[in-house]
Amino acid sequence: MAIVTISRLTGSGGREIATSTAHALNFQLIDRAAMDEVIDQQFPVRTEQLSRIKKDRKVYDEMVRSAIAAVAASHNVVILGSGAQFLFARLAASLHVQIVAPLPYRIARVMRLAQVDRPAAEKIIEERDQSKETFIRTLYGKDWRDPAHYDLVLNIDHFSNEVAAEIIVKAAQAKGIEAMPVELSAQLREDILTTKLDVAQMAELEPIEDRLPEFAHPSEREFARVMDFYRIRWQYEPKTFPIEWDEDKNVVSAFTPDFYLPDLDLFIELTTMKQSLVTKKNRKVRLLREHYPDVNIKILYERDYRNLIWKYGLGNGSDDGNGTDKAG
Repeated sequence: MAIVTISRLTGSGGREIATSTAHALNFQLIDRAAMDEVIDQQFPVRTEQLSRIKKDRKVYDEMVRSAIAAVAASHNVVILGSGAQFLFARLAASLHVQIVAPLPYRIARVMRLAQVDRPAAEKIIEERDQSKETFIRTLYGKDWRDPAHYDLVLNIDHFSNEVAAEIIVKAAQAKGIEAMPVELSAQLREDILTTKLDVAQMAELEPIEDRLPEFAHPSEREFARVMDFYRIRWQYEPKTFPIEWDEDKNVVSAFTPDFYLPDLDLFIELTTMKQSLVTKKNRKVRLLREHYPDVNIKILYERDYRNLIWKYGLGNGSDDGNGTDKAG
């Protein structure tokens, strides 16, 4: 899938240009109006839960970031704002555009559209641009106004909205991004998962009894419940990796990660055991990474698990720390 991100100064007409660009490319437009639907698709929390989550700006911003990334991985999208130019900065299948205009142009446009006087228009522009700057610096530590972050910068004072959209479409076609698949980085896939676990904690998920396999440890059952809540496909112990061989090349040790999440191409190993077993698992994960560098695996240590799972209201706190290592 392909991604076009459009950032704009307040009053520069970026929303209209993004809408026209999405229509011309036949891409899905993700703007503030569409964000609630996108979040609902990726984070199926109730209205009262979402209201509670929004009070924690950092978690909510990460929630928005992860929802956008998940949708962009499977759809052609034009994303307006939300810092998407930084979220997808390194993706080949992306085009990043900034829409600018002189301040007098922007003031006049806001006065006309908002039907306010000049001081009110200046205040709107200052507050909204400042809000964008705070959001971007908090989430990415970047200056969103810096043209170096964009493939294309358009001064709308020199073009009509229609011409600006046409230029963006031509640039996207020239870059060939429609034919490029979006491949999220391993770190971004892990960030999506971690954010979903954080949101689950704040939403206070209720346990859902499903037809689950026989797990070797209660922690695995709780993790599977969270994955089911978010409709994240998972497989339990689907693959065993040989990690040590003798001098005759016979396998003497193998490792079976607890879960595989195919949508994220990510293996998960839970470690809520006593320290000796944690050390043993760490060694196996290290060997797996050495022998299979293309395999993505994330370890959830006991401290991670207690923060991200037991506090969800799903665990019963019965783990005595003496579980059995079944990794083989």
